[in-house]
Amino acid sequence: MKARLMNEIIVGRRTLASVLVSAAVALGIVGAGETAFAADAAAASTPAKVALSPETLAKGSELFVKNCIMCHDRGMEHPGTAALTYLYGKDKGALEDRDNLTPDFVRFFVRNGRGLMPAFRTGELNDAELKVLAEYLSASPHPAAPAK
Repeated sequence: MKARLMNEIIVGRRTLASVLVSAAVALGIVGAGETAFAADAAAASTPAKVALSPETLAKGSELFVKNCIMCHDRGMEHPGTAALTYLYGKDKGALEDRDNLTPDFVRFFVRNGRGLMPAFRTGELNDAELKVLAEYLSASPHPAAPAK
């Protein structure tokens, strides 16, 4: 009888521990989502635009083509654009067409990723390059490149 009671207590503790761990994991996931939602809300207001130098625009465009265009170019065949269009509407799908991106918003998602978007490490895109890219995208919308 005493052994059975001890076994039930131990099993009960394990069950309680697994429930607590599951709850902590779920709260952690929800909390991470809230961080992303907070970042989305921060970008929802239209930021003041700052005129960029032609050099910054050229370098930002070059970085965008090198690192982002394969997923975020105009057109629904690009997975990032398709996902953003689904989430925020047609006018918010292509990053170069957005008018509500801030440098901090861009830096957050480039460094942390979201969904299928990977996080870019400093070895892939250093802080100086990320600053230029973030300034470039926050100065959007940019005209579409002429068709070749």
